[in-house]
Amino acid sequence: MSLNSTVVDANGRKTEVWETGAGEPLVYLHGGGIVEGFDFLERIADRYHVYLPLLPGYGATELEPAPRNHDEVTAALTNALDALGLDRFVLVGHSLGGWRAVAFAAAHPERVSRLVLGCPYGMDVPEHPMLKMHEHTLDERKQILTGDPSVWEGRIAPEPDEEFLALRAREQGVMAGFVPGHSDPDLPARLATLSPDLEILLLWGEEDRLVPVEHSRAWAAALPQATVHTLPGSGHLFFNEKPELAEMIATGVPADEEA
Repeated sequence: MSLNSTVVDANGRKTEVWETGAGEPLVYLHGGGIVEGFDFLERIADRYHVYLPLLPGYGATELEPAPRNHDEVTAALTNALDALGLDRFVLVGHSLGGWRAVAFAAAHPERVSRLVLGCPYGMDVPEHPMLKMHEHTLDERKQILTGDPSVWEGRIAPEPDEEFLALRAREQGVMAGFVPGHSDPDLPARLATLSPDLEILLLWGEEDRLVPVEHSRAWAAALPQATVHTLPGSGHLFFNEKPELAEMIATGVPADEEA
């Protein structure tokens, strides 16, 4: 099944949502970019009805009013999920989406049945700081996000046009408006509010150059209830590099370890 786009009225904000599959509802929260695509979610479409709501200013989601902090981002997400009629679901967040997923789970614990976090943003690890993407060119960013150039085939032209660059700049501007910096000082306190009974899966590419794998240790220490898997040979966009890893969302174990 392929991802299909629809637009819902989320408390007055037109919000684009990509959907696929049938079964238990699952909400996937994207990171700071969307150009890499999410075809890997088709791997779990036989088990889940997947919903992927786009942030304000991304795709066809209206920007105004632009979110200025994580509370306003959570409110926009809540409105979208209310419009979709989703009361309880598996919540998956990658990178910046992982940070957003934690904020939503802390604010609405009754709505999250299980939490999956892929190399989430937000923890302060001074010895292994998050890389400053704004200091790098587009070509350098592509190499930072993944060592597999095939991820970008058909998605980024050798010479991107002005429209493409304008959309990417818009997304970066949106993100800059609500992200507190290269870490979130409020994150540890927010993590402490998550129920010890909440099932949490934490996934991290061992070759992640954006948010180094050493951050997984800080997250694991803050979330003793979490199951942690680091992924050898994988970078930040590990789902795009190895779509079969999406199976871990459902099973919690790498594909080659399944019985």
